[in-house]
Amino acid sequence: MRPQLLLLLLFVILCTPLQAEVRLHSLFGNHMVLQQRSSAMLRGTAEPGRQVVVRCSWESNDRIVKTAEDGSWHIALDTPEASFEPQWIEVREENTIRLDDILIGEVWLCSGQSNMEMPMRGFPSQPVEGAAAEIAASLKYKGLRLFTVGRCCADTPQSGCRGVWSQATPRQVANFSAVAYLFGRRLTETLDVPVGLIVSSYGGSRIESWMDAETIAKFDPKDYIAHADKPYRDPCKLYNGMIEPLTGYAVRGVVWLQGESNRRNAHVYAPMLRELMALWRRKQAQPELPFIVCQIAPCPYHGEGKLGGARLIEAQIKATDADSHAWMVGTSDIGDEHLGHYPKKDKVAERVFYSALVNVYGIEGLPASGPTVSRVDYIEGGAIVHFDHAERGLNPLNRPITGFELAGADGIYHPATARVGTARSTVEVRSAEVPAPCALRYAFADWHRIDLYNHAGLPAFPYHSDSADCDAAQPK
Repeated sequence: MRPQLLLLLLFVILCTPLQAEVRLHSLFGNHMVLQQRSSAMLRGTAEPGRQVVVRCSWESNDRIVKTAEDGSWHIALDTPEASFEPQWIEVREENTIRLDDILIGEVWLCSGQSNMEMPMRGFPSQPVEGAAAEIAASLKYKGLRLFTVGRCCADTPQSGCRGVWSQATPRQVANFSAVAYLFGRRLTETLDVPVGLIVSSYGGSRIESWMDAETIAKFDPKDYIAHADKPYRDPCKLYNGMIEPLTGYAVRGVVWLQGESNRRNAHVYAPMLRELMALWRRKQAQPELPFIVCQIAPCPYHGEGKLGGARLIEAQIKATDADSHAWMVGTSDIGDEHLGHYPKKDKVAERVFYSALVNVYGIEGLPASGPTVSRVDYIEGGAIVHFDHAERGLNPLNRPITGFELAGADGIYHPATARVGTARSTVEVRSAEVPAPCALRYAFADWHRIDLYNHAGLPAFPYHSDSADCDAAQPK
């Protein structure tokens, strides 16, 4: 045989992939956490029509699965109760893959835009408060594991993603989502179980980017941007590249922190968020998958001038109020007038943690929500505002509360004075400029900083009585 032909044959052999070699999806690796008492959908690829043998340390028998025509395979592994005892998984075909240091515990998916993405080390000239101490202490949390989904804009749904599971070392924590880490650290400390955090976020992204084509087709194209200025703002592209690949990896719940980029179409954000939650639940085959939604923090949004941020917050509240498996946490007291990426990430994580303990894990006796307006009684020259989640009273007592406004039949709002009422779950609001009020709003502005809390120190939610019928309202 001619030397040239031999060289060509050798080149073809070396460049031909070994199709028989079994491979695992990138979500499965050393140091990962699998959701306890769930069906862990292990998956990967090999040569079509071959048998893949799977064995895991918590089961006594091998599992066997035959690869499909496209070479893909998956197999459901029932996981035991949470434990810090390391487990292992072996996957065999012609080659063997062994995964070590696997923990069984609680897994949470954390997603959104830059305030979720913001790492513990902060952004340039935008720090995270208390970050150095938290990063230094991270070595204590041996059961806390981290996975960041690599950025990916895709035109079609992807099967794989970039990312590697890691332990919580200072180097890894410094570059990991601050909100996610601070939430997970509290969770593993309190529940005393391993916690796995999967962060799939993209700064500046819009909610449309995180939905699939079938879901976005439910909305009128005039209500969103079909081709945005950046690929990651286009509909479906982040879902295709950064959420679809996670399908089947069982999680306990989702933490969602997104909305700043949807200020200009806030009028459709509530139905979009409801559809996003329904989509992710359907894809995960978890119809009651919990969502904890973080209010976007107040910010001036210079040049906006249309209350886009305020209306976005209102939409977040509407969406979570209409969903029995979704809850919202407030941030109206921690925004920064000069920074869109507010530094008090620990406060957000703390409130997410409280909500998870109460609403997801069923732990009683803890605060889970800030005060929310339940009804408004209009009186001559003012209003009595009644609040839920204020059973032990509102604070502060005996001093003015800022942020309330009243309007009459002309629809013009005027600043009002306000104090906690004689019934301590109420606020009495008055304005000399509005003798016959019929509409009220509270902290309904892009930039605001509230000073009204419940007894647990959780901030009140903004409110806007947009449904008030001023023509029919009569002073009492």
